[in-house]
Amino acid sequence: MDDGIAKQDQSTFLVVDDEPVNAMLLETVLVARGFKVITAANGEEAVERFKEHPIDMVLMDIMMPGIDGYEATRRIKALDRGGFVPVLFVTALTDEQRLAQCVEAGGDDFITKPISRVQLNAKIEAWLRTRELYRTVVAQRDVLRSHQARLEHEQETAERIVARATSSNALNTPGLRYFYSPAAILSGDILLAGRRPNGNLLILIGDFTGHGIGAAVGVPGLAAVYYDLVARGTHPAEMLDAINEKLFRSLPPDMFLTAALIEVDSGRRRVGVWNAGMPPVMLISDGELVATFTSSDLPLGVERNSAPGRRQLSYLDIPERSYLYACSDGIVEVAGEGGSLYGDERLEQTLKNATPGSGFDDLLKQVNDFRSASEPSDDTTLIELDFDSLISNSSCIGYGAAEAVSWKTELVLDARTLAHVNPVPPMMNLLADLGALEEDRQSLYVVIAELFTNALEHGVLGLDSSLKRNEEGFDSYYQRRAQAMADLDAGEVYIRLHYDPDASGRGVVIEVEDTGPGFDYERILAASDSRDVASAIAAGRGIMLVRALCEDVEYFPPGNRVRVRYKSSA
Repeated sequence: MDDGIAKQDQSTFLVVDDEPVNAMLLETVLVARGFKVITAANGEEAVERFKEHPIDMVLMDIMMPGIDGYEATRRIKALDRGGFVPVLFVTALTDEQRLAQCVEAGGDDFITKPISRVQLNAKIEAWLRTRELYRTVVAQRDVLRSHQARLEHEQETAERIVARATSSNALNTPGLRYFYSPAAILSGDILLAGRRPNGNLLILIGDFTGHGIGAAVGVPGLAAVYYDLVARGTHPAEMLDAINEKLFRSLPPDMFLTAALIEVDSGRRRVGVWNAGMPPVMLISDGELVATFTSSDLPLGVERNSAPGRRQLSYLDIPERSYLYACSDGIVEVAGEGGSLYGDERLEQTLKNATPGSGFDDLLKQVNDFRSASEPSDDTTLIELDFDSLISNSSCIGYGAAEAVSWKTELVLDARTLAHVNPVPPMMNLLADLGALEEDRQSLYVVIAELFTNALEHGVLGLDSSLKRNEEGFDSYYQRRAQAMADLDAGEVYIRLHYDPDASGRGVVIEVEDTGPGFDYERILAASDSRDVASAIAAGRGIMLVRALCEDVEYFPPGNRVRVRYKSSA
């Protein structure tokens, strides 16, 4: 016996008829099929039996004394809360109006008298299958509701986690306005703001690939790293490297973060911007576009750091009566009628045409008017920086460490450490903790990063920098670098820092040494001094950059040790 028959055998029928012969006939047919049968002689009794027993189907006579079949059916249907008990009227009536009354009362079908056993069985089979299908659908609906309720609870919990992770009092800074609207409960957009120990305001606006839960999973981790680095006083360039490394290790290959990092230095009245994959960041003053910071780098998390310090902010002085605007692609990729996008040109025109102080509101209104859909399809973030307000209300005084008088340190990295650790950020953290040359952190970072990179790649790994003369050469160079790092089993790099202010000013002596064979540094230095541009470039970008930033650069035979002195510009 299959499952369908087994379920039918367990079905209970309520037969309602005031004629004992008719009730007996129906009962005989049903019992022969293996069904359980309960009988009622009138409508009142039918309702009571329905209350007392779990009924699967009702066979209802219409014309009965007292409560007729119509009223009994209405009461039974009212008692049937979601179980779907079919009611089949057993009647000799053929009048269409009377039959319509059966439907209005809640009846599901008819069986005509005199009763045909074949017709009765066919109707019963059809309605038992319908009832079983209904119960299956209801059960699935209940499961889906349970899953939906659990999902909504999890989303709400995740939303609270993200909100708590990204919250910051710095977002309430006078002169900073922002609009943040997720397309779903959770957003892939991120907006973080904090103050460095020197008082500078640092803002990160970003967009993880996708939106919803999948895009939001990286937000709490990113926020934690960001606020930790801001509190330490980490320079923005170092911060970008650290965030990139974190995202590269933790995100799946098809996920990354487009971002713009903005630093407001109220003391020097200047702003720095770095943009990787975000819409243009625009500086507007008196209706004129002063500067546009377009995307100039790869998004974060796409590739591992190969040249620490490469990501640099572009700085410029802040004009009077100026505003800076940054947004996610939820602004520029809003679709209008015919599928056209709002775009960068409309963004620029709207901001230039706005009266001072109204650009933020004008842009949001125009984007909303432009949108053809009733609801946004992507996460949307917009920020406005009113520099006059920011600077006039900036009462934050640097609270970093007091500058140490004099100190020395040495870091020794063996092959195993070199394969897994970038020592530049820890060295910069040490400088920050000791309060040394805060205003020169960007230049110092570049110097230390370039010296370490040269020692590792050319001293320990033995790579030839001449490969990097064209695009194909760069690819080949970094392929060889990756393989050499994977095979590295010997070699060391030493990094030594000495900070000792003297009468001539404050500076740091940086010495980097490797266990490699060295190189013909005299020829390289001569080439870098050459007026021939090609020869100078061949000498190596790193050496040229270090010599440009440092007061003294000295190599020691056989070329595997270099000592430089960096003098503060302040």
